[in-house]
Amino acid sequence: MRRERGGRGVSLPGMRAIAAFLSCVALACAAEEMAAIDRGPEPKPGLEAPAAPAEPCMVRFEWDTYVSLVVVGEGVGLVKPAWVVTWENGQLQVGYRANAYRDARGRLHIDAHKSRDVGPNQEAWSPDSFAFGDKMLWTVDDRGSGHAAEFKGLVPAAKDRAAWKAELQKAQALIEGGL
Repeated sequence: MRRERGGRGVSLPGMRAIAAFLSCVALACAAEEMAAIDRGPEPKPGLEAPAAPAEPCMVRFEWDTYVSLVVVGEGVGLVKPAWVVTWENGQLQVGYRANAYRDARGRLHIDAHKSRDVGPNQEAWSPDSFAFGDKMLWTVDDRGSGHAAEFKGLVPAAKDRAAWKAELQKAQALIEGGL
């Protein structure tokens, strides 16, 4: 749309271009904000104060020679139930229950401190607690050994409820059957 009487105006295509540019800037700022959760001081997995409830979700990731599955269940209150299962070369090593919550920065914490392990490697294993950012994860076990690594991201249960439910049932069967 042009202004009448020779005034300078912005055409409709020009307005659309400006709107598209501003949308791109807003998206870039949002992506930068999401990444901010990964910056700053490293969290203390499972030891930060709960500030918000964790949403039901799942994440599968590789670290060292292991593959771990973490599933956060449903529940009421600030702290939700979670299950952690770890395999090496496709063989179950250990599984344990944990608690899940979000800290003040929004990081998801899986608190497994002093959890009871089940599985063939339970005697040698120290349960790992985790903190998940946007693309970073941090671990620490009850012996104080920790890691930091990148991961692909959490999968909210709302995104794929059937897959979340299947992984939840798998983790619960492996862990609850061994307790």
